[in-house]
Amino acid sequence: MKKSLIALAILGTWAGAASAQSTVTIYGSIDTGIEKVAGSSSRVSSGASKSNRIGFRGVEDLGGGLRASFVIETGLKSDTGGFQTHSGSATIGNRATWLSLGSKDLGTVSLGRGYAGVFFVQSAVDPTNHKFGSNVDGTGSLQATNVNSRYDNTIRYESPSLYGFKLDLAGGLQGDAQSDTTRPTVDGGVSAAPNPPATSAVLNGSATRNIAGTSKGGYNLGLTYNQGPIYVGVGTMSTPGRPATGLVANSSRSDKNTTIIAASYDLGFVKLGGSFENDNRYSSRENSWMLSARAPYGPHELMAFYGEDRNGGATLGDSLKIAQIAYRYSLSKRTNLYAGFTNNNVSGRNADGVKAANSYTSVIDGTVTQVGLSHSF
Repeated sequence: MKKSLIALAILGTWAGAASAQSTVTIYGSIDTGIEKVAGSSSRVSSGASKSNRIGFRGVEDLGGGLRASFVIETGLKSDTGGFQTHSGSATIGNRATWLSLGSKDLGTVSLGRGYAGVFFVQSAVDPTNHKFGSNVDGTGSLQATNVNSRYDNTIRYESPSLYGFKLDLAGGLQGDAQSDTTRPTVDGGVSAAPNPPATSAVLNGSATRNIAGTSKGGYNLGLTYNQGPIYVGVGTMSTPGRPATGLVANSSRSDKNTTIIAASYDLGFVKLGGSFENDNRYSSRENSWMLSARAPYGPHELMAFYGEDRNGGATLGDSLKIAQIAYRYSLSKRTNLYAGFTNNNVSGRNADGVKAANSYTSVIDGTVTQVGLSHSF
């Protein structure tokens, strides 16, 4: 009997050690509110201040400082239920699906789908994390690097932080682009805007989701410095497998890169930032910039930015100016109330004579007001 008890105790110890080496976490967020967009009646909104999602994250300790990990993250709709469409896909894992191997000292190599490189350069200075506004895009309505960096079939390397510097490099293989190029969106590309123009099918009707093209490789690179109150980042991407989403793509220029620089300084009571982007994937070069501020005070947080996007791919010299202010009140570490106000000033007209074109998506001229509740788990 004593031997049996000893054996059970040993097995229990081994089982405990094994389970301690591998962990799986379920996480996510639900954000639902009410919004009023120019040209439409008030409606229930989904993900105005934070993208709705559910994710599974796992880590296994392999010993010697090496670990394997995975992420499967899916976008959700909290107003109607079901999956949120991302890059033409409304299914499990459409936000991110990574399988990774890495260590604290050497960095991490990942294979799969998700954000990479240049996206994080701009996100660090974005006060609202590309949220609020019409289509819930925030600064993503201005700067393509904020939203055009989620890709399929990606090979990605994230370096460890060294004296504040960190590298995030991603690439793709031509074979992926040759066999898996274009996927139709679930909604057929119809814009959510009132009375969408016919070109909405061109803007949103299909999604090429690879970094590399069928005959040319691509890359996505972000280099950042984050030490104390100072943040500086520079990023560039060459993505022949992900064409410009504006009205007129550039088919003649060979250097179809998008480059961004971003910086911020934390004064304690307020964090000031800004970014500038040059996107030459279009028939006319698109330049955009924005200035931002974020001021936390106890459970209160005030966020604001102003920015401009010029040309944006149309040959008609269109431009977009956005002013946004948002407020968040934390009821707890996981739950908060929010309110946001955005003013869009769009000039120039697209092929259908509608004031709605810029580098990323359709933006409605006028104001957007949003209030709601967000909970993370």
